[in-house]
Amino acid sequence: MDRDTLLGALQAVVTRVVGPARTPEGEINADTRLIEGGWWLDSVEMLEVIVACEAEFAITFEPASDLSDDHLQTLGTLADVILTKNPELSRA
Repeated sequence: MDRDTLLGALQAVVTRVVGPARTPEGEINADTRLIEGGWWLDSVEMLEVIVACEAEFAITFEPASDLSDDHLQTLGTLADVILTKNPELSRA
């Protein structure tokens, strides 16, 4: 799975959590923010996205290292963490 495909899969995960009516304005890409200025995920929705990503991509996030604000800012930063946690995705 290349990074663009992963970004599309992440977009689908977030959309399942928040619903199709709540999408960010403009083009959705790696720079689309998960919180302020994008999908505006609250803490419960972010947790739901994290749990959904763990199931979808066969990974386990480490709270101390993987769930920092830096890693959860945009679709791209979340994709990077997922690829680090499951390198097989980049070979699929």
